[in-house]
Amino acid sequence: MGVPGDRVQLTDHEYKQLRRATQTHREELVVRLCAEVGLRAAEIERLKPGDVSGEGSQGRTRYFVTVREGDEKTRTAYMPAQVAHDFWQFTRSNGIGTDDRVIPVSERRIQMLVGEVGERAAEETGRAVFEEVTPSTLREYFARTLLVSNGIDARVVTAVGGWQSIDGLLQSFGTPTRAEIARAFETLETQSRDQRGWLPRIVTTLEAVDEELIAGNTRSEINRRVVERLTDLYEAAWILDQDSAESAVTVRAHAGESPNRFSGPANSGLVRRAMQTGQAMVAPDDPGPNTDVEGRGMLGAVPIAHGETSYGALVVRADREDAFDKPERTALSALGRRIAFGITATERRLLLLGGTILELRFSYHDEDAPLVALSQAISCSLALDGAVPAEAQSLLCFVDIAGVTAERALDATADIEGITDARLIQNYDDGGRLELVIQSSPAILLSERGATLTELTVENGTASLVCEVTPDTDVRSLNDTLIGQFPSIELRGKQERSADDGSQAMGKSLDTTLTDKQQSVLEGAYHAGYFEWPRGSTAEDLAESMGVSAPTLHNHLRKAQQKLLEDVFED
Repeated sequence: MGVPGDRVQLTDHEYKQLRRATQTHREELVVRLCAEVGLRAAEIERLKPGDVSGEGSQGRTRYFVTVREGDEKTRTAYMPAQVAHDFWQFTRSNGIGTDDRVIPVSERRIQMLVGEVGERAAEETGRAVFEEVTPSTLREYFARTLLVSNGIDARVVTAVGGWQSIDGLLQSFGTPTRAEIARAFETLETQSRDQRGWLPRIVTTLEAVDEELIAGNTRSEINRRVVERLTDLYEAAWILDQDSAESAVTVRAHAGESPNRFSGPANSGLVRRAMQTGQAMVAPDDPGPNTDVEGRGMLGAVPIAHGETSYGALVVRADREDAFDKPERTALSALGRRIAFGITATERRLLLLGGTILELRFSYHDEDAPLVALSQAISCSLALDGAVPAEAQSLLCFVDIAGVTAERALDATADIEGITDARLIQNYDDGGRLELVIQSSPAILLSERGATLTELTVENGTASLVCEVTPDTDVRSLNDTLIGQFPSIELRGKQERSADDGSQAMGKSLDTTLTDKQQSVLEGAYHAGYFEWPRGSTAEDLAESMGVSAPTLHNHLRKAQQKLLEDVFED
């Protein structure tokens, strides 16, 4: 077995940037299996859920991976609880059986996937170092993190990573500088005995929380399990969300103390700042006048967000006056992201694999909604044929116009606030199709909350909107959020119904085969008439509307088509 050669060496910060450049659950899982479990591309290709097992010890579960190296030879690798959480969420969301391959592509495709993530990171950060990232680079990062940063027993590192000796690894790391030597000993000297004991407790508890994320089957169950587990470490824990009132938040789950702690503006401001800034926030405990609890200790709040979707904030209370130093805030921030990821994956799994969905019907007539304003301005009917995310949290909409000419509707968009761009796609006898970029709509808010828009029509200035959500969605909170921005909106009906098997299968196929960006570009091209003859739009037109360069759009579009064609012809 070889050892890493003379390659680029990633820092911890660069590795985080690389992970942020992943666009799908599969990409992130592959990167983590290389960099945090130490698997080679060929080993990831052969990995099955049955190869991962958990063993309970002292109130926690440790995860091990049986790695097949070829010719009947195996080794045992260790999978951190955070990676195990992502691993099981991925397999459950995609219906992967015990004996199925988790990443059913070739070794070469896995290498290419890591390379694509590296190229994306290089483009996003402007740093050429990411262009050279390979699975071997990530395995070297894995070894260096364990040996140099954490001081793990060298025998353990070589065993879990499948290296024959430590010599080659140490040589590839280079000779430590004086600064590195001094920093290592100064860190050892300045750590107090209490600090050395507290940080492992945090890590152990957060790993236990990861197990609760794996076990939760709904958003509400995940919330409840998380706060209950966190009271092993903190005096109290809450998961909260901001409602339509500026001075109040809604408690979704709590453990250790009453939810009334956040009924006033004193500590609710801490929650809103965490959600607005996306950063961990710390403040002295201030229970306010509505509780009989004396203020003591510290509160720490971190956002629960995945991509553009926010699920509120996590707040914990510690009696320690020195609580929430930088390592602890970093750990809690990572936990907030993992909770959001768990909720997103669970709700997606329920939509794709669950037997029922909840259909919601809304109506509204706010002139702040661009499509309503356009319909009122020219007395026409509108029907949304499709929508994909665009830059700056806007929505690229493909709208069918009836009752007026498409040219008149296009001219009218110039005077509608909230429509930042418009283009004529196609003329009909009594209308046509427009491509609109809008920045304010109930559809955007619903999308951010995980809803799937299925219908949006506007007639005589009144909009009718239909969307699908998971059965456990907090409809009241969702409605409050909508009313906060669009006061006229009314929930006209809700009903549970069986999910269509065909649409589930197609949704699952798109979700697992394409990246989010590839799917958006493909849908946009379809609705814009790119695949029609003659073409309704060029790739350059679509790229400008979506806020990307033409070469980038071509790249995403061709890769999306290639992947779908591979699925068709291989099946």
